[in-house]
Amino acid sequence: MWRTRYRGSPVREKEEFACINCQQPATNLYIKYSEEVTTLTDCDKCDKTVDKYIEQDVVLVVIDLMLQYVQAYRHLLLNVRIQRPERLFVMFWLSHAAEVWIRERENREEQTTMLADQEWMFYRCLLLSAVEISSFVFVILLFWKLKKDETVHTWRQMISLTMLGYYGNVAVVLSFIFRLSHRLSYQIVMQIFLLVSHIQVQRVLFPTVSDSNNIIVVLVAKTFSTITGALFTQAVNDSFM
Repeated sequence: MWRTRYRGSPVREKEEFACINCQQPATNLYIKYSEEVTTLTDCDKCDKTVDKYIEQDVVLVVIDLMLQYVQAYRHLLLNVRIQRPERLFVMFWLSHAAEVWIRERENREEQTTMLADQEWMFYRCLLLSAVEISSFVFVILLFWKLKKDETVHTWRQMISLTMLGYYGNVAVVLSFIFRLSHRLSYQIVMQIFLLVSHIQVQRVLFPTVSDSNNIIVVLVAKTFSTITGALFTQAVNDSFM
């Protein structure tokens, strides 16, 4: 299965991979002796397998991501070469916007019955989602600017990898099926899940920064995102009053 997820040779001239246990740079994930014989590479620092996930099914990786194992995040962010990541970003963005739209539609079901009104509400939710996500990424980039020496990633990579922290938004499918979007308990669980996901991403991107500082950065980014979204909503409402 790893043959389909890792393009090209598993051995690189540069240290492009990393151990999922200690995040020590590695030049390869496995060594292929023949068509039948392949061995996983051990880390030079911790002596554990560099990346055990490369021989596991994607479903198991997703489960570990949902359980918030930092090793799974290191595998996804550091050792997987995602083709066309913009497709994932668009899916996360649309999922976030759809969840907000479903929640607002249920709250205003008695007031908003016209199709045109619901369509405008969805477009507004798309813009609101874009504003909130952009605000969050903006704060992370400011932190990256201050801590360039603490990470090996470029600003483009920072944007792409930070966006992966929004993967929890695809839960909108379940919320739509079971009509959970309007429930406070569901909203709280989802916000906690997304916060923890972003914290894990931040820990992987800045491994030498303390966990407390990474948590503070994510909380500041989330607060700024929420405030920006509220100001945007207020501005839109005022313009149509």
